[in-house]
Amino acid sequence: MSSRLECIPLDVLVQIAFFSAEPTPLTSLDSIFQLLLTSRTLYRLLSIRTCPQLYADIFRVTFDLSAYLRKSGQYARTTSYLAKELRRRAGLLRRIRLRQVVNEHLHSDLWGTYLMLLESDSLNEMHLHSAGVSDWILGVLENRCLVTDSSDQQIVALAIAVASLVLARSNISALRPQLYNRILDSIRPFTTHMPQERLRGDAALSHHFGQGPCGGIVHNGLAIFPPNLSSSSIFLTFALKEAIPLQVPPHLPATRAEAMAVGNDGPTKEDFLAVTATRTPLLADSFRQSQSRESVSDLPREQRRPSRSTMHDEDFHRVARRLGLFPCARALEAYLPGLLTGTWKGSYMVAPSLRAAAHPLGVEGNDDFLCRQPVQFQLEEYLSFAPLLPLPIDSHPSTERQILQNRSGKDDEQSPHAVQFFDGNTGTFYHYEPLRLSGVSKTGRDARHALDVVIIGETPRRFQVAWGAYKYIGRVRLSDGLISLTRRPLAASEDGSGIWVFEGYLHSRHTFVGRWNSLSTNEPGIGGIFSVSKTAD
Repeated sequence: MSSRLECIPLDVLVQIAFFSAEPTPLTSLDSIFQLLLTSRTLYRLLSIRTCPQLYADIFRVTFDLSAYLRKSGQYARTTSYLAKELRRRAGLLRRIRLRQVVNEHLHSDLWGTYLMLLESDSLNEMHLHSAGVSDWILGVLENRCLVTDSSDQQIVALAIAVASLVLARSNISALRPQLYNRILDSIRPFTTHMPQERLRGDAALSHHFGQGPCGGIVHNGLAIFPPNLSSSSIFLTFALKEAIPLQVPPHLPATRAEAMAVGNDGPTKEDFLAVTATRTPLLADSFRQSQSRESVSDLPREQRRPSRSTMHDEDFHRVARRLGLFPCARALEAYLPGLLTGTWKGSYMVAPSLRAAAHPLGVEGNDDFLCRQPVQFQLEEYLSFAPLLPLPIDSHPSTERQILQNRSGKDDEQSPHAVQFFDGNTGTFYHYEPLRLSGVSKTGRDARHALDVVIIGETPRRFQVAWGAYKYIGRVRLSDGLISLTRRPLAASEDGSGIWVFEGYLHSRHTFVGRWNSLSTNEPGIGGIFSVSKTAD
């Protein structure tokens, strides 16, 4: 006996099937599959092959799509593609929910999860967290990435990157001590011995993961390469380490007033508590906060806030390369001028040694970091525009013979708008303009058109008394967003600390992570890793 549903007009039947899909968060497509099994006629009418628009419509209301459209430059996606993507994501979420780590699907599952997070405007994250992605990725780390014979560095890189995006403070605090220590011990070699930079262009096909091709994928007209293993490992290391607060030395004075009374210029207990309260912001925590404030937040303010997927645009650039399939697509940008302007707070850790020759997969000499110390700086950006030439690519504004000079002549009409860097090696002045928070230069030019970005900064005054006063000068490499900062003591009494160089990348526009090392000609230098976060503007 045939089903009465077969007598319903097709457009009405499609609507019935559409509304029979389970409400968000998506758990499965079982309700539609059960409808298809009612009869052969219904299966023929509503299958994914004959009626892809049904599944495409479900995808459009279930997952985020705006980030894909923004990055690829396409205004729409074919219904057949979205239908297949819905089926693929339903399978991914099912395996995550069941905590399945299946070898034949693991590679595609990690890629799918990573790209869903980068393209998320809340819907993608809602599905992943509802399925239990944090527990699933911990299972992947424990069963596939923490074994000594693990050689698939692409899976390791993806798993660590996903973990840094989905683990919340509560997940880290709930880790078993054995697993907590195993994760830290396993990722520590990647923080100090893996390359921080990825080769661009054709050279990227010989990525530093292994000897052969890097195993990247083609996604929406883009070649996508694995995320940087070192940068993700540094981020995750700080997230784990910060779960254990710094121990406050009991002999320190309680407040700055007590310290001044006894002539103590060093840190106080109050300073240590302030440092302990500064933590690396986690994407999973910000997602929960955004969900909790939806009903009470100021709507105009939320509308001015950049979308969640926009915060990952620069991270996406570092793993993506256009294939020229969509010539009208917006150019990918590795750095957006203005992101570094402001106050940054965080900490750095000192590595036990700088044995650069150590194998990144070996455990020999895998000693823990010696200590964790606070660091703060306020930064300003200066831009160079055509037709004026920027500093040469192979030079750096931190060398002794390059100095910043303000054009302060009374007869100079452009004095409020111009600064100059002097290259002592060539005797040449290079013209730069200060950047304003509005995203334009002092002369009103669009910061996105800048040829070069130079950074100037110093330690905030309130931080200097406890932890020392330093000045910073550096540069952003616009081709891939690599940030290099050189730190020098402000006072001659601080010369013993030497010159330090900080290099790394921004994560989600709010966290600057990387490595630091001292420049010393008389003795072996020291170094380690750092993580600083931008304070609220």
